[in-house]
Amino acid sequence: MTAALKAAGRSFDGATVLEIGSGWFPTIPIKLTLDGAKAVVMTDLSHHMDDVTIAATLRVLRRTFPADRRLNALTDISDLPITYLAPFDARNVPDGSIDFVISRTVLEHVPPGDLEGLLSILRSKLKPDGLMVHFIDHSDHLEHQDKTISKLNFLTWSVRKHNLVNYLIKAGENRLRHHEYPALFERAGLRVVSDVAHVHEQTLERVATLSLAKPYSEMSAVQLSALSSIYVLASGAAGHHPSDGLFEGL
Repeated sequence: MTAALKAAGRSFDGATVLEIGSGWFPTIPIKLTLDGAKAVVMTDLSHHMDDVTIAATLRVLRRTFPADRRLNALTDISDLPITYLAPFDARNVPDGSIDFVISRTVLEHVPPGDLEGLLSILRSKLKPDGLMVHFIDHSDHLEHQDKTISKLNFLTWSVRKHNLVNYLIKAGENRLRHHEYPALFERAGLRVVSDVAHVHEQTLERVATLSLAKPYSEMSAVQLSALSSIYVLASGAAGHHPSDGLFEGL
């Protein structure tokens, strides 16, 4: 996300950032504030974080960045400019107060209709030159634990089975592919400034062997094998259309 912003001529330095779906571990907010962000607003539907998850996050960050003396000095995050809003109500965030809205592996868990509404609301929270940066994981998340299935296994399911699995696991995915997001962003009043999609080589080779359900059976192998992407978005009418030149090699 930092690299995507840099490519757009921007940085998190001195910025007020709102993170969608912060989850249990505030890794990104802690690192952003230590690296120069003015303030970070963490949000979630439910309250997940506590002293245990925050302490675990600090341990991981210290192992990852052992030379960072600021991390070694931290015992909690109360001294950092971080606010935690959970359950999140966008009405608590003033319009035009946010430089960047960000998310990491969150948008794929939101139903398309709900996602369009959420992004539309958050668009009003951006400053006039504000941007959104979203990292999306398009793979079947059940494969993360079960390596016997394909990273596209959930695209072989009927709509009925997909809805049932989502209901049972309480953390389902919307199955939107990389190339389907721009139209949703446009309906939410956002335009694509830049996008990068990564094609997974092994999945690209395996697509032809899968019995895909519609509409996925009608998509190209490259479209299906783009398993992660980063979008940079701004308010306004569509002006940029994502290229078909997807980067390979995850």
